[in-house]
Amino acid sequence: MIRRCPQCGTASDDIYGFCIRCGYEYPKIPQDQSACPLCGYPNPDEADFCVKCGTPLLFKSQFEGAHTAVKPIIIKKEIAAEPAVTPKKTSRFIIYLGYILSILGSIIGLIIAIYLITRKDPNAKKHGYIQLAIIIFYIVLIAVLYSMGAIPPEIITQYRQLLAGNFTSL
Repeated sequence: MIRRCPQCGTASDDIYGFCIRCGYEYPKIPQDQSACPLCGYPNPDEADFCVKCGTPLLFKSQFEGAHTAVKPIIIKKEIAAEPAVTPKKTSRFIIYLGYILSILGSIIGLIIAIYLITRKDPNAKKHGYIQLAIIIFYIVLIAVLYSMGAIPPEIITQYRQLLAGNFTSL
């Protein structure tokens, strides 16, 4: 603790028994229950830890008759929650158009399905995956029918069919 000399007014630490400027001898601080058991430093009555060395003043509460444990210091750190990003609602028109074009087996339907999958809107992602599943179903169906011989190779090689991007007339 810092003491102020009553003669010259100089502030000095109380580890010194004398004023560092004029030599005034400070009165002795009586050793009491608030003194640190490790370094002997006198602490304020409300201190639970030594203000000089940080040693817990466990014996202080025992002398006072209170059998309380050392009170831990709790620092509450609240992390600010990031503001929730509200995804932009994808237009229903794009979702409906994607369904129509994916059912027709169009390449544009595939593009719209991939577009919807890349959106942050969970509803748009769900519809994009459904549309992609429809297109994959058509591709697998055509591959199975082609491998079984139900679709002749001439139909797949027709350029007009590929340019139209529609596999429903196969």
